[in-house]
Amino acid sequence: KNLTASGSSTVTLYAQWTPDTYTVHYDANGGNSAPNDQTKTYGVTLTLSSTKPTRMGYTFVAWNTKSDGSGTTYASGAVYTANAPLTLYAQWKINTYTVSYNANGGTGAPNGQTKTYGIDLTLSSVQPTRTGYTFKAWNTSASGNGTTYAPGSRYTGNTNLTLYAQWIPDTYTVHYDANGGSGAPNDQTKVYDIDLTLSSVKI
Repeated sequence: KNLTASGSSTVTLYAQWTPDTYTVHYDANGGNSAPNDQTKTYGVTLTLSSTKPTRMGYTFVAWNTKSDGSGTTYASGAVYTANAPLTLYAQWKINTYTVSYNANGGTGAPNGQTKTYGIDLTLSSVQPTRTGYTFKAWNTSASGNGTTYAPGSRYTGNTNLTLYAQWIPDTYTVHYDANGGSGAPNDQTKVYDIDLTLSSVKI
C-alpha cells in the first residue's frame, strides 16, 4: 500500500513478517491410511501425528526419512524441530505366527515353528511316540474334532496354531487253538490297556 507523507511530518514504517512454513508429508509406503499432511512453522516445534497407518500382514514400526529405513527414524507423536519440508515413510515389520505341537499324552513332540505372513509353512515331519499307541495325525483339537494335518503337510493360515497328536490304540489278536480238537472260539481283539474277557466257548 502506498502512503504519501505531507508537510514536514516524519513517518516510521515497520516491516511486517510472515513466518515461513514447511509441509510434513506422510507416505504409507505400501500400507494405507497415512496421516494427513502437517504444517511446520519456522521456529515452532511440531508434534508429529500419532495416527498410525495399517498394512495387511504387517505391523507398523516407525517413520523414517527414507523409504528403505536407512534415514532418520521418527516415532509417532515425536517432535520435529527442523525448519525444512519433510517426507516420512512408514516402516513395517512382517507378522509372524507360532505353530506349536502338543504330544497329547505322548512324548517327543516337534519343536515349535515360525510361520511368516503370506508364506506357506511345511509342518514338521517329526512324529511323537506313545507306548501302546500309533500316531495317526495332527489335529487342531485335542479331541480330534478340528482340522487334521499330516506330518510334512503345508500350513497356509496366518494365525497362531496349536496341533495335538491323535493316537490309535494298538490292538492284539487272541487266537484259540483246539490242539487236536474242534470248535475253538473265534479270534478276539485285545485293545491296548483295555481288559478283554476271554471267550466262554468250550470245545
